[in-house]
Amino acid sequence: MNRLEIKHLRMLCMIHQTGNMTRAAQNLYVTQSALSQQLKDIEAKLGTQLFFRTNTKMVLTRIGKNLLEKAKTILDEIQAAEADIDRSVNGETGNLKIGVRCLFCYMWLPRVLKQFQERYPNVDIDIRNASEPQADLICEKIDIAVSAADEIDPRIEFAPLFEDEVVVVMSEHDFHQAKPSMELTDFHGADIISLIEKSEHYFFDALLRNKSIKPRRYMTISHPEAMVDLIEAGLGMGILPQWFVSPYQKTKNLVTCPLTSRGKRLLWKATWLKSRQMPAYQKEFIRIMADHAINPR
Repeated sequence: MNRLEIKHLRMLCMIHQTGNMTRAAQNLYVTQSALSQQLKDIEAKLGTQLFFRTNTKMVLTRIGKNLLEKAKTILDEIQAAEADIDRSVNGETGNLKIGVRCLFCYMWLPRVLKQFQERYPNVDIDIRNASEPQADLICEKIDIAVSAADEIDPRIEFAPLFEDEVVVVMSEHDFHQAKPSMELTDFHGADIISLIEKSEHYFFDALLRNKSIKPRRYMTISHPEAMVDLIEAGLGMGILPQWFVSPYQKTKNLVTCPLTSRGKRLLWKATWLKSRQMPAYQKEFIRIMADHAINPR
């Protein structure tokens, strides 16, 4: 008769994950005494200990560590097989909540969503603006965020999507067009047009305000295309991704220059909560997004 069963592998993983019999039993929806007996039984059948018992934590033995690695592989394969069967019979269902920090991401997301929905037609999609994407992930308001945050919370996992340059955009009639770059001091007394409220804008709050640089006027508008039109009309300058501006430069009177002599580049990432069990369709969405975002134009 087989000594190991699937329940034993799940038990091993959960005790290792929690380090505690009480929490492991709660997560497996069994009593602590039943889980302790189950562990004793399998150790007796195997003829060896899987854990060292201490006052504070359950610690894997050498044999326990080896079995843990195999258990993870087996359980992942079982989960994948069950998911494949479910998709074949019913089609995979679920809900995918996406948080987007930058409105420009909407310019390339439609291609991602089209390919994703062709593969997962029964998964509902909810896309929302996320002014604080990491906080929204931790609170589980969203499943995946698209963000260019420099600092990543240790509870967050991420995958790089693409890198782009942020440039200053203005009408070609603007007097700043002769400058090789726009330094921060050049924004003093200038008119700025933005998609983001002043209180939430990193550039304004962390860079200009901290240096006592005061623009003359700050205008907020919620539509990227309208923002471009206002800049062309000479009502102010904006800070935009170069890949977004380039097509408009062919038809509109716009010029760009680097933000400071060193330039400013952002690495966009897909981020998600490490501790959250991620369905296969969410992993696939991240993969598709990375494929399309390499060249977001």
